[in-house]
Amino acid sequence: MIEIKNVTKSFGKLKAVDSASFRVEKGQAVSLLGTNGAGKSTLIKCILGLLDYTGDITVGGLRVKDHPKEAKSLIGYLPQEPLFYDMRTLDIVRFFARLRKVDEGRSISVLDKVGLAEHSSKYASELSGGMRQRLSFAIALLSEPTFLILDEPTSNLDAHARAEFLGLIKDYKENGKTVIFSSHRLDEVDYLADRAVLMKDGRVVMDEEPHALRQKLGLGTKMNIAVPDEYAALAASALAGAGIIVHGRNGRGFLVEVKGGDSLHPLRELMSRDIPVLGFSVEEPTMENILEGAGRDGN
Repeated sequence: MIEIKNVTKSFGKLKAVDSASFRVEKGQAVSLLGTNGAGKSTLIKCILGLLDYTGDITVGGLRVKDHPKEAKSLIGYLPQEPLFYDMRTLDIVRFFARLRKVDEGRSISVLDKVGLAEHSSKYASELSGGMRQRLSFAIALLSEPTFLILDEPTSNLDAHARAEFLGLIKDYKENGKTVIFSSHRLDEVDYLADRAVLMKDGRVVMDEEPHALRQKLGLGTKMNIAVPDEYAALAASALAGAGIIVHGRNGRGFLVEVKGGDSLHPLRELMSRDIPVLGFSVEEPTMENILEGAGRDGN
């Protein structure tokens, strides 16, 4: 378990983290959700023992202020923008294995685990952004950590690499590991997190399960769904009858909105009525929408 109690970190007069409190139970994945400047990365650095702070943080029963090295040894950390010497992939992992006094034999094992074994002879400069992030993940797994902390792990990845990397994290979490990850994307939170800790101006303003967060903030998922013209009237009637908000026609389809987290509801409704779906796209709520909702909720 990781527990944060009334943690505050100030830089001069600026409180980057302001009396933050929450806990992460064993086997949970918890997202720190918020915009840039919300305090997510600063709080992560406090957990890692890289910054002084007031309040208390315990990692695996160890008080970070009293046992910084021991607590940090329990954590695998993946920074937002990992930097590597331009060495071969396997040599980089071996370097970190020696640095952490880990059996170098694990180097091949962790590369295989993240799907990089066949790229072990490539230089870091030859790897794509997604592969470099996988390399950083492999290094984080070297010491078989109890906890994994990731700072905006998909921020620089394209859609394909992002989906693959999120799958790696989910596999790790489903093996009973404990994960904290920062994000500003609600779809990532829905996919990975058991709880979302929403931060604003350094404060924890909400701590909820993702579905409950959407409901409390009145957040919906908007979808553009295209159907053949001859099915347009039937589709509109079916969607409205299922409690789905139909905002009107949009080209060959409809702009619809689903409250809560079940973004597949409109597609299932159309399919159950044998209405062909030519295509669809999803518009997730932005962080601005989320924070506006938090303001309306009284936080």
